[in-house]
Amino acid sequence: MLFGGAFVVLVTRLSLLSLLKVEKLIINERTIALHDSLTGLPNRQYLMNSLSHHVKIGLPFSLLMIDLNRFKQVNDALGHYYGDLLLIEVGNNVAEQLPHDAQLFRLGGDEFAVIVTQSELPKVEETINAIHHALESAFCIESYDLLVGASVGVSHYPSQASEIGQLLQQADIAMYASKKMATEYTLYDNTLESNAVEKVNISASLKRAIENQEFELWYQPIINLSDNNLYGVEALIRWPRTDGSYTAPNLFIHIAEQTTLINQITDWVMLQVSKDMEYFDSLSVSLCIHINLSAKDLQDPKLIEKTSALLKNNLSSQQVMFEITESAMMTNIEQVKTAMAVITAAGGTFSIDDFGTGFSSLELLRDLPVKQIKIDRSFISNIHHKDADLAIVKSVIFLSQHLECVVVAEGVEQLETVNILKSLGCDLAQGYYYAKPMPTKDFRNFIKNKGHIPHDKALQINELIR
Repeated sequence: MLFGGAFVVLVTRLSLLSLLKVEKLIINERTIALHDSLTGLPNRQYLMNSLSHHVKIGLPFSLLMIDLNRFKQVNDALGHYYGDLLLIEVGNNVAEQLPHDAQLFRLGGDEFAVIVTQSELPKVEETINAIHHALESAFCIESYDLLVGASVGVSHYPSQASEIGQLLQQADIAMYASKKMATEYTLYDNTLESNAVEKVNISASLKRAIENQEFELWYQPIINLSDNNLYGVEALIRWPRTDGSYTAPNLFIHIAEQTTLINQITDWVMLQVSKDMEYFDSLSVSLCIHINLSAKDLQDPKLIEKTSALLKNNLSSQQVMFEITESAMMTNIEQVKTAMAVITAAGGTFSIDDFGTGFSSLELLRDLPVKQIKIDRSFISNIHHKDADLAIVKSVIFLSQHLECVVVAEGVEQLETVNILKSLGCDLAQGYYYAKPMPTKDFRNFIKNKGHIPHDKALQINELIR
């Protein structure tokens, strides 16, 4: 009897242990299902559960959608190993800085979300400021110091959205608007959704415009600061509307870059440039024509073939330079290096556009066949009254000279700026002080008014871009 009682106790204890193990296993599995495996943060499913809970309670709250700035460049340049380590550090830092009434979630990639149990904007701004504060210093990841920022979109429940799907969509739309406008955050409103619809309409119209060749190619002069002569032009696409106005280039180019439409637009630009070369010959000027290439262009397997054809078929006295941004250059470094090397061998040259606004390394600048650096207008416009901008411009010019690169200042609008740039040793300038972009039909008058350069006394472009 005693033995039987002991056996029952033993079985009971074993059963309890088994039940505890099963319960622990269930809890662990639930935890795994609701948390991100990389950062350990609550995941998308956890977010959906939390949103349902808050909506059920019925109290006002806010949803913040967060997308990291410059993370893609880090991932492309250094690889997923460093990108993952960076995400872990970002998650830890932001979670530590958040107020007690906010919870952080990782949705995947470089997207995060925060639920704030507040709907009053000043209170929500405290959380947004905490996010930016957590990201303001560089993250030391092994031997690299990596700097990222954040674009934040905000939507409120129930004043703006009455159900979860709508709330998520609104915060997402606001986040993309924040990224586009480079703001610390954007609060959702109905005009943002109207803009989203407008983008869809523009994308559809853009396809028709490419098929019907509705574009125009305008040119903005680039001036040699040493003698005030015309060095070259930048080719800039324009899309006319039926009412005589033009669709803003930054709007439709941005949409085109999200699809392969940008490749077709670049094809058209190259074709038009090849035609306009003959026109510039007729004006007795020898120019360097700058053509912009996007990140999508640099990934196009046919890019080498297209650019080589343009260069080899050029029987004019005009030369060609391809402009690429820092961020485009970082998209797939090995592929970009190969493409640039082949295009350079075929006679093309490269300029880095918007220098100082992207993410690049000096090592990359040293290794790539870059012959020119264009300082972004955001640094140029204030050099006569902002010491920090002046210091940056000085540094870029110094760096460029030691890399044997020509320096172009963009966005030059005042004589005072011209004089400062000359004193700093800047080579070329481009901006409204000299001329706005113009259609080819107006270029003859520009040449005539500025005093054109005969072929025998033409600016030696080879010396400028060697």
